[in-house]
Amino acid sequence: MVWDLPTRMFHWGFVISIIGSYISGERGALEAHELFGLAACGLLVFRLIWGFVGHETARFKNFLRGPKIILIYLKDFLARTASLQPGHNPLGALSVIALLFLMGAMSITGLWTGDDILYEAPLTSLVPELAEPMGAWHQRLHVLIIPMVALHISALLIHRLWLKEKLVTRMVTGGASENTVQPSASRTQAGVTLLALCVVGSLSLSLLTPSY
Repeated sequence: MVWDLPTRMFHWGFVISIIGSYISGERGALEAHELFGLAACGLLVFRLIWGFVGHETARFKNFLRGPKIILIYLKDFLARTASLQPGHNPLGALSVIALLFLMGAMSITGLWTGDDILYEAPLTSLVPELAEPMGAWHQRLHVLIIPMVALHISALLIHRLWLKEKLVTRMVTGGASENTVQPSASRTQAGVTLLALCVVGSLSLSLLTPSY
């Protein structure tokens, strides 16, 4: 198996939270935007932990590569040779890290944003003077979501058409690979439990949001 169940649950939960937070933000649905954002925050916390203790393809040390490996990958890619390395390819890994950093920054700034009139984020009252600068940065980062998502989708299409790789299918089924060790049932259960705790814990921060 290429992708274990917790990683796949994170991925599709993250997709839903990004789409939901973007649409609700554009429409001014602040309560929904907060919940989607908090869900994304919890998912990010899980992914950070799982990147160190999860299945081998989910660990950061196993898919972050140096310039030499990236150049080798590009050479193989141009030759239409699919990577034998299970999990993220070297370039895909960079885009994943970039997206995680972007959404992490948006989650942090979103937790402190507010205008004292229509909305106040869960942690705004702790350091009120951060509300204005955090809100400004939240808006600046917001415009980067569409380009990042478009880049991600474009990469999936290129791999499907150029290398005939069904990356989306793998993220649904887990995929099959002779080069990876099957995740144990106990690790999978622990991962699912950890993911649920992270998301529920993050969503519980909404209880700190003042009512207007």
